[in-house]
Formats: sequence, C-alpha cells, structure tokens
Amino acid sequence: MKEFSVYDTAVDIVSCWEASLNHIYAGEFDRFYFDRFPSLDSSQKTLTPDFTLFFEDSYGLIGEIKRTFPDDRRAILSELEQIANYDDDLALKHAEDSYAVPDTCDIVIIIEGSSAPQIGTRLQRIITEEDEFDFTNNPVLIRYQFNQDALMSRYEFQRVTQLEFEFQDEGLDTENSLSSILGEEGEYQTLEVYPEHFTPFKVRKPICNDAPPGPYLATFLWHKIFPEYLSDDQYEKWQATNGQKEISVEVSVGGLTERVNEYMHNGTVREIWIRRALDFLCGANLANDEDDDEYAIRFMGLVQDVGEENIQEGSQELDQTQELANIFIRRYCESATKEQEAKMEKYEQDEEEDTSTEQSGLGDFT
Repeated sequence: MKEFSVYDTAVDIVSCWEASLNHIYAGEFDRFYFDRFPSLDSSQKTLTPDFTLFFEDSYGLIGEIKRTFPDDRRAILSELEQIANYDDDLALKHAEDSYAVPDTCDIVIIIEGSSAPQIGTRLQRIITEEDEFDFTNNPVLIRYQFNQDALMSRYEFQRVTQLEFEFQDEGLDTENSLSSILGEEGEYQTLEVYPEHFTPFKVRKPICNDAPPGPYLATFLWHKIFPEYLSDDQYEKWQATNGQKEISVEVSVGGLTERVNEYMHNGTVREIWIRRALDFLCGANLANDEDDDEYAIRFMGLVQDVGEENIQEGSQELDQTQELANIFIRRYCESATKEQEAKMEKYEQDEEEDTSTEQSGLGDFT
C-alpha cells in the first residue's frame, strides 16, 4: 500500500503542476509545453526528471519529486549530485514537437512538507556555505501537502525559504509568473490545486516518469481499459447485474500495451509494465496466465458507490481508484502463492539493477 501511495501521490503532483501551469501560461506562449515523460540527453547519460516545462526561449523548468531527503551526509551529497546533472544546457521539448535549450532553466525540487524546513536548511549549508556545488540553474525547493482539514481538500505548494534560491523567470513577459506567486515578489503565497483541476490530467495520463508498481497500473487497467474489451451484449449483461457478473476478458500483453498507449495519446507505457500488472492480478486471483503473452481477466465490478457522498468535484474518481487498489492488494496478500510473490519480487530487482537512466526514484531515502 505504501508503494501504491507513493506513486499515486507522485502522479497527483505532476498532474497538479501540469494543470496549474497550463492554466497560467498556455495562452501566453506559443511554444509552451509541459512534458510528463522527459528524456534528456546529457553527455553520456540519459536524464529522466519527473517533468519539464518549456515556456519560451528565455526560460524553462526541470521538475524532480522527492518524498524526503536522507539524513546521512554522503547520501544527501549523492542526491544533490543527481540533481546537479540537470545544471546543464539541456534541450527541452516544446509545443512544435521539437527541442530547444532555454537561456535560463531552473530546477524545481518538490518534497513532502513535514521535514521541508530542516531539509532546506541542510541544503543551504551544503550548497552555499560549504561551497560543495556551484549551480547556474537555481535549485528551487518546494514543499507540498494534501490539506484535508479544509472544507475543500486540495494540494498546497509553498517555497521553502530556508534554501534561498529563487525562480529566475524575470524574462517572462507575464504578470502571473511563478516568482510572483511562490517567490519573494509574491510574499511566498501558497499555490492551491483542487481535485477538479488536476483529476482530468491524471485520468488521461495516469502514470509519471517512473515505472508504475503492479497494483497501481492494474487499478488503472481495471478502472478504464478492461471495460473497453466488453462487447455490447457483455456490457448490457454486466450492467444488468450491477457489475456483479464475472466476465472473462481475453487480453495479450502487446495488444493491451498498444491500447493503453492509444488511450494516453502516444503514451510511453512499456510491455514489461503491463506484464507486471497482469501478473499481480494473477496473484490476486483475478486473472489467469494462459500462455507467455495471453491472459484471461476475471472481470467484475468490485467497487460500488465509493465516494458518492463526496460532493467535491473530481474527488469521487480518486476515492474509487483508491478503494479498488485496497481490494486488489488485500486479495493479493490473501491469495498469492510463493511462486507468484517471487515473480513480483523479480520485477523489483530488475528495476533496481536498471542503470539506463539517471533517476533516483520516488520513495523514501535511507
């Protein structure tokens, strides 16, 4: 559940920034582009930050999500070395489906809010006082929290002022710049993003620039993709039983991958991610592995009426997805064999050994 929650939150955050900055900037700049799945060439490395933004030739942003930073000094330095890889003349994708290097490009580091001031203080000391790093692109530290205490739940983003670097977006000819909202110019306001704003972006692009955990992708497949496999007759029978009738859905790894990427409009989902999700469903006793590429899904409606009482627009879909994940994970824990568990562990080991990209991941650091 923790693995699911960490990834789900990361997708929320990317979707929040895409929704907000599209609203603020998309009408201002012809080539403005928010890239959810960037792959940046830098010397011998391929860099995969969590998102990039191209505003115009004068300015861009590179975004990196960290739940927290480690306590050990060497581990902190290792994280900063990874972030320092973005301090380079990197070509960002823009709306004309090409790439350009902005004159200035800041690095946004987004972390969970509870330990943010302490982390900001430590980074300030290491970068400036101890002179360990010499950034040209400013590393701007932003903290987030999901506020459920208010009448309307929302994500809140604030500048962590203990790390003193500001946005360098003075060249943008617009009143609603990031520096005027989150920076000193705007007296460090809070950027608030509600579910009704970011949920449409999350629904259309349900992953971020990291491999999704099996339970996470399985939830999306069940919620959005498998219903598309039902014939009109099957769908009518399924609706007539309020989704309780079990229907066998035959899928192939290749065909399902293609369908998901069509749903995402030129998506970047890989076959190995789909296979991992299907093997997870097998462990939850909701699918059968027919052969090397074919799976039979035991499709049924597992979630009814969750979130129906939540009047906040966009929240019902989030509640339903969360409840579906809870059901899947409980079933997996109750049903998975040792052989199936070993198969899922192998996926995780393969990801840890993959050194093809420079990306530290989304989880806790120790």
